[in-house]
Amino acid sequence: MSATRNLIRAAVDIDNDVELITGQINALKELAKTDDDAPITEVQRYDFAIRWGTVLAGRLRRLVHYASLGRLDDADVRRFHALCDELRALSHLIDRFRLARPNFTVAPPAAAKRCHALKDGSR
Repeated sequence: MSATRNLIRAAVDIDNDVELITGQINALKELAKTDDDAPITEVQRYDFAIRWGTVLAGRLRRLVHYASLGRLDDADVRRFHALCDELRALSHLIDRFRLARPNFTVAPPAAAKRCHALKDGSR
């Protein structure tokens, strides 16, 4: 095997991904506690939703991708599955705050839809 081929199959370090996702999971739990005490504002919910969506779109998607390619070592596979289980267990909070749902499957990137105004200016 060539050195290039060995590099392609090397395990990927997921420590930062797990740390960021775990941080958002903890922040979601804290948001729920705060909301239980006194309802959060729509601005607070929206700000959190942006951070949540960013982590899911970037870090979780990266983990799903590398897991599907078999690029995680055994310990990281277990960490990844535990993280997925925890995210699934939080579905009630995800729904409660109208957050993006985690996607645990490999999918092509979403394409932006272009908005074309009609000739008369109406939509």
